[in-house]
Amino acid sequence: MSPNEFTSEILNDFTVSSNCDYPSFKHCDDYIEDADQPKCLRSFLRYCRWPAHMQFRAHRLGIKKPVLFADWQRYKGKKKRVRVVMASRLGDVGITRDFKAESGYDWRVPVEMLSNFSKLEKTGVGEKALL
Repeated sequence: MSPNEFTSEILNDFTVSSNCDYPSFKHCDDYIEDADQPKCLRSFLRYCRWPAHMQFRAHRLGIKKPVLFADWQRYKGKKKRVRVVMASRLGDVGITRDFKAESGYDWRVPVEMLSNFSKLEKTGVGEKALL
């Protein structure tokens, strides 16, 4: 067996087929230019996916990181309101139950698992903007 045939055989063993159990999801960057997505989601993802030097420059110019809230349905349970705090290079986002947190996440989930995006924290009494 030649080295190329051996390498090809090894790669075929590790190739994941399209009918695997792992669901595919869109990378968070794919939502940034999608006009069908809410503006609050697109602006949050755009800011979070900027390189760090651009975020530092924006901060010095007084541009704050956008605030984003969403509904998250974990498995088959009840939908819960969460705050989105980060967007990863891997394509997922970080969410937390702490509405005041600006960083630090409890879970990392694909954007597809979230809905009802808003800059508003919805409470039992009404809605209030957290800016």
